[in-house]
Amino acid sequence: MKFIYFSFFIIFDLTLSSTTTLSDLNVDTQTLAQPVIEENWEELLVAGPIVVNYISNLMILNSKRDFSLKSSSPNHVYQYIKYPNSFRNTLAQIANEIYAVFIRAHSYMDGIQLSTQQIPKDLKTILKLLKSVPPRTIQALLPIALDTIEQIPKNIAKSANIMIKEYDSLTLLLQEVIAAMADTHAVNNSVLMNMNILVNATKELSKMQQQWSEIIRYQNILTTRVETIRETVLNELMDTIKNVTSTNSELSAAARTFFVSKMLDKIIEIEQDAHLLYIMAKTYNDISNAYIVFQIANVSKLLVLPTEDERQTAMSQLGETLLFTLAEISQIVLEQKQQYQQRNQEIQEEYKQFIQQMMFEELAAGIGK
Repeated sequence: MKFIYFSFFIIFDLTLSSTTTLSDLNVDTQTLAQPVIEENWEELLVAGPIVVNYISNLMILNSKRDFSLKSSSPNHVYQYIKYPNSFRNTLAQIANEIYAVFIRAHSYMDGIQLSTQQIPKDLKTILKLLKSVPPRTIQALLPIALDTIEQIPKNIAKSANIMIKEYDSLTLLLQEVIAAMADTHAVNNSVLMNMNILVNATKELSKMQQQWSEIIRYQNILTTRVETIRETVLNELMDTIKNVTSTNSELSAAARTFFVSKMLDKIIEIEQDAHLLYIMAKTYNDISNAYIVFQIANVSKLLVLPTEDERQTAMSQLGETLLFTLAEISQIVLEQKQQYQQRNQEIQEEYKQFIQQMMFEELAAGIGK
């Protein structure tokens, strides 16, 4: 995607006196690095409803009878299974622990939405500071604004790392159940079916965990961009402000435009990064609200279906519901990708207009002198 904006070189005295001029004004085309939505995003998003489907199937299949997972070794201690005497109780434990993790993930995604919505506001604050406020105010407030932005991805990383550990714990529970079934029961169709479903559920949980790894990757990119502004433009700007304040001078319009232009690319990229994280979190929660949280909360009732007809009906409904859900999620992903691309274009246009306005004001100020 191309973004056309004014590229310019400003020659100004280090004391930033009133003789500062804009010496070169050209139109240039530059490709800005943009974060992208991964091709497997839809696959990761459908993992939650698929897990719900697998656990629901297990509940229905084992509503007929119960059996023990207790090891033949009297000294064996299970690390994760709480009810080795009952597979049905263990399934209820699995459902409860999955529900707890899904609720926590939902809450953290809410937090990511709220915090990433704050980043564009903070970026606009930075530009407003550079555009018009006195140098000493810039000196005091600009580092704080950058600190505020930088703290957001750090908090996101903390949440993501917690969730990765939560999914690790779920995986270990399911793996222990699979191992217990293999150890305590002769291989037959029923045991193989239960084990196969648990193995597949574990794979889907791994995909859900991968979403949090992707979030960490994007927040690292965002953090790096903020650090780049701090290590390059901010240090130079602070030195310039020291020179200005030491001579009781003002920061000229040309100097302000110069520093805005130096950080413009990174500001655009930071807002796009933030928007991508927002889209990822919002889409996850939209799907969670519609197809995950309520469904997993009520899955244990399938363990007590009393008749074969009810089991068959429930199993048939699960299949139909999953097909409908996958189609719905596919449409949601398509719409969100389109909205993401549209918003990226809008972000570029907004900042292009901002820098153009600054330049026009600078030229007008120069003409009036």
